[in-house]
Amino acid sequence: MSETPLLTVVVVFFNMPREAARTLWTLSPDYQREVAAEDYRVVVIDHGSSRPLGADFVAGFGKNFVYRFHETKAVSPVQALNQAVAESFSELVMVMIDGAHMLSPGVIANALRAARAWTEPFVTVVGFHLGRENQNRSVSHGYDQVAEDALLNRVAWRENGYLLFELAGELAYDCAGWFGPLAESNCFMMKKTSYERLGGFDSRFTEAGGGLAILDFFRRALLAEELDYIVLLGEGSFHQFHGGVASNAPYAEHPWERFHRQYRDIRGEAYRVVARRPHLLGRINPEVDAWTRLCARVGLEWWLAETQHPHDLENFFCPIGYAMLAAKTDPREARRSAQLEREIVDLKQLNDQLSLQAKLAGEKTAAKVKLLPRAWSALSGIINRKRRL
Repeated sequence: MSETPLLTVVVVFFNMPREAARTLWTLSPDYQREVAAEDYRVVVIDHGSSRPLGADFVAGFGKNFVYRFHETKAVSPVQALNQAVAESFSELVMVMIDGAHMLSPGVIANALRAARAWTEPFVTVVGFHLGRENQNRSVSHGYDQVAEDALLNRVAWRENGYLLFELAGELAYDCAGWFGPLAESNCFMMKKTSYERLGGFDSRFTEAGGGLAILDFFRRALLAEELDYIVLLGEGSFHQFHGGVASNAPYAEHPWERFHRQYRDIRGEAYRVVARRPHLLGRINPEVDAWTRLCARVGLEWWLAETQHPHDLENFFCPIGYAMLAAKTDPREARRSAQLEREIVDLKQLNDQLSLQAKLAGEKTAAKVKLLPRAWSALSGIINRKRRL
């Protein structure tokens, strides 16, 4: 391509040729609707793979595809992503830190619409997991690449990518999708200047896959009031099973604690979700109706509760995950789960107050309230266990 397109998409892969074939197809102008190859460039970063994709393989998806092998021993892709964005000449950049995510067909066209409608857009895509349930659970029930291949062969997703919504049993992490607070997005778009102003991904996140680098970046972007936060309604990214260190680890082996420890070391505080309402842009296609109803039911209830009784944003994931699970079967269970969350938040606040009073009163009194943190942890565990039933 001789002229610089308005948008450059940067996507990272590491030893995933199977997943790359599908992801890159969903980024191609033959799949994405209402756009042409001249509208955007796709830069494919092969992050030190022992099984490189190769330039010929990547070029087969369109004349707007560029292949770059990034020689490295690092397990975190954040430096490679920052470098690719820095080398881009496009005004807009779209970043995908995990190349295992396929996209729905309206992502690029709607992201470009958002860029025309807002001055400083931060455009995000909601993530889903392929399969009947979240892959951190399904991996323990026999879900693997073979099972996923059979699943994808059931529908004509190459011709109509919105059918992927019918193959997704859960969101990529505990949230209420388009209608509730988000913690991350594997596919986001913004101006290159905005990305650089935020400092890009923090290179101190050195864990595999970047650890909590994407949550950290997303949080900083939402706290930047000059950015216009937009969620693409009715669009999604769909995670393929590839043995990811976090996305495909059973819950009992999930590296969250290690990742979160690095986050606390870098930021000096625990991670908290940012409760910021987005602009919504997009269209709800018929294949997305069921997910729209579910997310709206739980998400709008969450925002209503937030105005009346603020949530504990350090303990966001388990309560809203249980609410989503309950709402799939009985809306009354979603309301009960919200009440349970409020009761636990009250207990935690009481625990904090009593702990402070005990500390001021001296060590002897403080010893009497050592069970309160345990009680809080135990009740949080109740929610967690119910969510995983």
